[in-house]
Amino acid sequence: MRVVPLLPLLLLAACAQPQDTGAGSPPGDGAVLAGRTFLSTAVVRDGKPFDLVKDTRIRLTLDDRGHVGATAGCNSMGGDADLTGGRLRMTGDVSMTDMGCDPARHAQDELVSGFLQAGPTWELTGDVLKLRTDTMEVTLQDQESADPDRPLTGNRWQVDTVLDGQSASSVPNGATAYLAFADGRVQGHTGCNTMGGSAVLGEKTITFGDLFTTKMACADDVNKLERAVLATLKGEVTWQVTADRLTLTGPDGKGLQLRAAQR
Repeated sequence: MRVVPLLPLLLLAACAQPQDTGAGSPPGDGAVLAGRTFLSTAVVRDGKPFDLVKDTRIRLTLDDRGHVGATAGCNSMGGDADLTGGRLRMTGDVSMTDMGCDPARHAQDELVSGFLQAGPTWELTGDVLKLRTDTMEVTLQDQESADPDRPLTGNRWQVDTVLDGQSASSVPNGATAYLAFADGRVQGHTGCNTMGGSAVLGEKTITFGDLFTTKMACADDVNKLERAVLATLKGEVTWQVTADRLTLTGPDGKGLQLRAAQR
């Protein structure tokens, strides 16, 4: 399991002049985008349709404090932004995790990071957001209509990222850790052992208790994953579901990111 601290990326200056964002544009301050998440539906590069890596999409989240976050299939990236005048301008250092993913996904991360830092124009029509530079256009749809939030219960949530404060790590190759919630309990697998226990669900929290596991021995990296899973499932943790992703975060900022398994 590879863990690398968040790395500051140098901000690339956007030298192009602002462009007309079209009749569908909202008011210039970008407030209409605050608190929303958008998912890519199409990408055009150099005038031609561009295929993202299989089973990936660009996810763009804009909060009400002016922070823009994005993922493109591997790492998370983000920073503060100015959305006035129909253009997205990153206003400070952009941070990105550095998890061990395949070269194609890393290259896609760099493409999306560079695109955001190039100061694309933005245009919102209904629930469709378009971002454009001279060489690339990304069409995104509001996540609420494109990919609604999954219910916490009734799904099998597979761990794909371990969060450790200001760092993130991927799951060891070949290891599968997952959780399922039902009837006030959690059941699953730590990547090494079968586990279960109580799980009292609240609006924003889950209170775990009485956890048990089997006692199989595993390789060191899988044991490390198991320790991270069990450390998260202690006492009260916060939970948030966005589309098919579940984030569990403990009081110390450590936690897990999980994805709803395909049925």
